[in-house]
Amino acid sequence: MFKSKLFLKILSIFILPVLAILIYSSYILYEKNETLKQAIIYKKTANLVKASKDVFFALEKEKHTVLDYLKQRNKDKLEVAFSETSLAYNEVLKLLKELKLELKFESKDINLNLITYIRDRVDKNDLTTELVIENYDRTKEIFLSSIFSPKQFIYLNSSRLNMDKIIKFLGEDSNLNYTKDFLTRVVELFEADSNIQVEKVYSDRLFSFIFLIISVITLFSILYVLKNIVHKEEESFVKIKNYKDIYKILSQVNKFLIRIYDKKDFYINICEILAQNENLKFVFFYDAIEKNITAKNSEFKDTIVSQVDKYKDLSHENLVSKTIKWQSNIIINNFERKNLSIFYDEARKLDIKSMATFPIREFDNVVGALIIYSKQKNFFDKEIEGLFEKLVGDISHCLEKIKFEEQRVAQDDELRLSSYSFDVAEPMLITDIKGNIVRVNQAFCSIMGYTKDELMGINPRIFKTPHQDHKFIEDMWNNLRINGFWSGELYNKKANDEIIPLKGTITAIKDKNGKTTHYLGQYFDIGKIKDKEKVLEYQATHDNLTGLPNRLLLTDRIEQAIRKVTRHKIIGGLIFIDLDNFKVINDTLGHDIGDVLLINVAKKMKESIREEDTVSRVGGDEFVILLDNLGSTKDEARRNIKYLATKIKNALNSIEYIEGHINISTPSIGITLFNDDSVSVKDLIKQADTAMYEAKKQGKNSIELFED
Repeated sequence: MFKSKLFLKILSIFILPVLAILIYSSYILYEKNETLKQAIIYKKTANLVKASKDVFFALEKEKHTVLDYLKQRNKDKLEVAFSETSLAYNEVLKLLKELKLELKFESKDINLNLITYIRDRVDKNDLTTELVIENYDRTKEIFLSSIFSPKQFIYLNSSRLNMDKIIKFLGEDSNLNYTKDFLTRVVELFEADSNIQVEKVYSDRLFSFIFLIISVITLFSILYVLKNIVHKEEESFVKIKNYKDIYKILSQVNKFLIRIYDKKDFYINICEILAQNENLKFVFFYDAIEKNITAKNSEFKDTIVSQVDKYKDLSHENLVSKTIKWQSNIIINNFERKNLSIFYDEARKLDIKSMATFPIREFDNVVGALIIYSKQKNFFDKEIEGLFEKLVGDISHCLEKIKFEEQRVAQDDELRLSSYSFDVAEPMLITDIKGNIVRVNQAFCSIMGYTKDELMGINPRIFKTPHQDHKFIEDMWNNLRINGFWSGELYNKKANDEIIPLKGTITAIKDKNGKTTHYLGQYFDIGKIKDKEKVLEYQATHDNLTGLPNRLLLTDRIEQAIRKVTRHKIIGGLIFIDLDNFKVINDTLGHDIGDVLLINVAKKMKESIREEDTVSRVGGDEFVILLDNLGSTKDEARRNIKYLATKIKNALNSIEYIEGHINISTPSIGITLFNDDSVSVKDLIKQADTAMYEAKKQGKNSIELFED
């Protein structure tokens, strides 16, 4: 508890004498209490003398009353005399009991047995005057003797007088007046002396009690003073220890700052070093440039990070915003009196007692803040605040050093990047290690529809389209990391949202140490090539006249449909349509009219089916419609496909004229169903074709379903 030998010496010098005085005063008070008990006994003894005197004279009165009664027989006076004597006697008994004295005087009992005998026989005729006088006188002598008893009241026998003669003299009837005066005077002196003793003892005891109280107050006063001395000494001890610990931590931070030339992990390393101090509960940095929080992972970090948006707005009333706005320290040395921090409500639970914030400058501009929470109340005194201000100054100096280094490296990079030719017609751009554009040539801006200012500092992901999925991007970066090179086709989105196909080559640019610092992207517009490929692909898979899928594309889609119905356990179908009398139209009206009919037929069929169904032209006047979902049961599928076939037949029959000529063509329709891959594509088409010929046999313009 105590921190120095000096305090123990002070304690022994002041406390031990006071403790001795306290013990002595307690002993004196104890003695006075014992003396008071004796004085009270003395006073009660005086009361006993008075009570014995009262019994003596009550017996004298009762004796004469009994003698009168024997002569006159007056009962009333007799009862009164008995009562007075008994009351006086009971008082004696009471006092004897309080004084714990025996009911004896030498060998004589102090009682009224002789008187009781007289009382019991007062109404009988065997009592004589001599017996009454004898019994009463003997009893009176006993009580008179008790007053001067050397056993009980030795202070009345100090003159060695012949007490028997005095008692005999005082007990005679002829001396009663003198006896009364004498005993009254003795009682008065006795009472006065006992009162004086009691008052004196009370006075002495009060003085002793006051002395004891003064001693106790003095002791507690000294203890209070010493407690303050201890408290101040402990505060001094704690402060010195805090200063020492802070110096130690700051020394470690300074050693770190001397070695650092890169801002990466700059703040987090300082947080980890400061966290070693046992008095610091939590430390974090707010970077006002990057708008982010840096702190060790802990129960506090998530709460702090959730508030980062409020720190960005300097109008918010929070400590970080105020520190940056006011550009000054904020010290809260008692968390119970302030409600500025987000941890205020949970300060007791989190063991936070005080906190401080310090603005961090870079070239006289505030670029962030250091926020420190402590477990000690009043931790941030002027000295501690000064130490952390020095730390913040060192941090600012280090940031400026890093800034200078970054500028130097940037200049070196600029010179190095300038070595790459950008004044070429080929689109090119350069990004930093994070992928943000740092240079771009006019050729790239032209094909993408942006200006140079719009693209500087932007990540190329703004050009991304759904063609580049997650796997595509992952493969590209893996190649760049492993080989330092990637080449391939990609689709980019231009400023007007138009998609442009590009052939791209990305190369990693490395410094003299082999570390990648930038990426160079070179691109070639392959849109024209892609357009030609699309035309050729379209021509290969579609009918030139109607634009419908041809047999090749139909076959591919039927294969997909077979896989679909098998997987989902549904039923698909084919509708085969042949135009009746089409050859007659071609021969009589000409091929141009026939082509117009075919185009109108294709249009009517597309209008009659669902968007997901496929209409294809597989021959001159032959069409096939693919339906990949007609239901989950055969009955349902039959109903649906017959309904659709009827709808198509009616739609084609609605073509009454072709370029002013009457249309004599009608459709013959064959249909078939499939629900698994047990029948090939070729056989399915053949089944529908077979059903179509059955329809022709039925007189044309009819519908037939293929049955196994």
